[in-house]
Amino acid sequence: MSGVPPELPRDGELLSAAVKAVRKHRGMTTAEVARAMNMALRTYERFESGATRLNLDHIHRFAAATNSDPYALILSVVIGSSELARRCADNKMATILTVAIQRFDRTIQDRLMDLDARTLITAVTGMFDTLLDGDETSEQAQAWLQTGAAELLAKRPKPGR
Repeated sequence: MSGVPPELPRDGELLSAAVKAVRKHRGMTTAEVARAMNMALRTYERFESGATRLNLDHIHRFAAATNSDPYALILSVVIGSSELARRCADNKMATILTVAIQRFDRTIQDRLMDLDARTLITAVTGMFDTLLDGDETSEQAQAWLQTGAAELLAKRPKPGR
């Protein structure tokens, strides 16, 4: 053992792997996704290859074009798991978590600062433990997700500088 940690993938490499995984999961070609994103094929290819800087507008456009989860694409990079984006493409888990955080922040406001880490860890890990026990879907859950995703989109800054 050399004691040298293995080199971690770059952000662009992680996003590239996540985007490719979702695109292939959807059975789409690069040309189809580029067209759905209203983007030149070469520009899309640079985005998919990870050759460009992380671009939230492109991530959201890609997610809309592939009916996938933009927040899972972002979290794929953050947690170093490109497969998260594919795994969340259909159920929109990362969007659901983001909607819940947005609503919680709006409800609790500055009281959020008073919550201690132990309470938060217990609540969040308890939620995930419950998910491990089984999952159910319903029309009410889909409506909640659609409304929350629309609220997230409405609050998102416009692209550009």
